[in-house]
Amino acid sequence: MDELLRHLMHLGLSEKEAAVYVSALELGPSTVQDISHKAKVNRATTYVMIESLVGRGLMSSFIKGKKRYFSAESPDRLSSLLRSEKQVIIEKEDELQKALPMLMALFNVEGAKPQIRYLEGLEGKASVREIFLGLKGEYVQIVPLDDVQQRPEIMETRPKHIADVEAQGAFHRAILVTSEQAAANLPRVKNGEVRYLPPDKFPLHAEITVRENHVFLFSFKSATLSIIIVSKEIADAVRIMFDLAWQGASEYPVHKV
Repeated sequence: MDELLRHLMHLGLSEKEAAVYVSALELGPSTVQDISHKAKVNRATTYVMIESLVGRGLMSSFIKGKKRYFSAESPDRLSSLLRSEKQVIIEKEDELQKALPMLMALFNVEGAKPQIRYLEGLEGKASVREIFLGLKGEYVQIVPLDDVQQRPEIMETRPKHIADVEAQGAFHRAILVTSEQAAANLPRVKNGEVRYLPPDKFPLHAEITVRENHVFLFSFKSATLSIIIVSKEIADAVRIMFDLAWQGASEYPVHKV
């Protein structure tokens, strides 16, 4: 019986609705008092549950003599109920698709306060990559490549991410904190320029990427932490800082890909 009640609850009935409906199925046409006793639900609540089930088309009532009896409708009605709920979900999805562009426009409107999101772990890193791929245009980044190489769980997914970025064909500039020799055999995104900084002189342990009005920050050293800052002013400021770093790295190798 408990398993049957769980099935009905998974179909959308509350625990007490399920108990009342199953009791009514077993009893046949019965009074509220009898259903309440069998379902182990107090009488006042049983009335409320029956009213809800009647609204769902799962119970009905009739008067015999001076008493009102309630009976459960065929369980086949549950299929009809699910079809109705499915149609409602489809209609809601249609409404969401119509409203989503306007909602996203509001979400992307920048006020005085930047939007900041914190994401942890590999799941957070994967979410950030999806957001990055949803943006357009060129991007710049500084990557502590040695730290990235020491994280096999990130390296495993890196080729696919590179392929996805390459498919966009966006130009990019990257400063990699590693030796050129160590990076020589690593896959890199085409259509861009890369410069190298030696890790002994620049012990950086966080990645910085800027695209559109998004600044992505990643920490690899102690824990995988991702931060997204959405702000045109901050993105422009970090981009200028990158340009300064790019000029300063000019004495180190430049590699076009």
